[in-house]
Amino acid sequence: LIGSITPRPIALVTTLGSQGPNAAPFSFFNGVGSDPAMLMFSVGSKDGGAKDTIANILEIPEFVVHIVSDAIKEKMNICAIDYPRGVNEIAQAGFTALASTKVRPPRIAEAPVAFECRLLQRLELGRVPYHVVIGEVVYFHYHEGIVDERFYVDTGKIDPIGRLGGRGGYTRITDRFEMPRLKYGGVQEG
Repeated sequence: LIGSITPRPIALVTTLGSQGPNAAPFSFFNGVGSDPAMLMFSVGSKDGGAKDTIANILEIPEFVVHIVSDAIKEKMNICAIDYPRGVNEIAQAGFTALASTKVRPPRIAEAPVAFECRLLQRLELGRVPYHVVIGEVVYFHYHEGIVDERFYVDTGKIDPIGRLGGRGGYTRITDRFEMPRLKYGGVQEG
């Protein structure tokens, strides 16, 4: 499954708990809907219980999801290290933490896009178990120039990377193409 569903966008998620802030990347991540704006990501468990991301969300049900660009991939990878609980991955990676506008966890200045979220629902599934986190986006942050005057997002300016299968597989979006959306009745068979 991991090697088949590719490329996957990467959510770099910041949370806050009694032991301080946490940042961790997750590639089982995507949008859920746009009205209201909702997204989801899935977090596995680790030996001995919940990962820091889930422990923090259970304590403070807010988080910030950042889109990982090519420019911040090495720092994102530092955040993927399995640090002991209480280590500030934001500082370890050399990211700049900024106060969020509507939620308590900090956001990362270097990320081109940040979605401040409040927890809507958490599902616990599977044997591991996996925690599927669904959040409502309550505030959007974009770097200058990514959103135009018509409110269209220029994906090329985000320069996102994606996760592939394997222990270290990633990809860049470098070969984009356009394809018109078809309508019923407008296509001949064969």
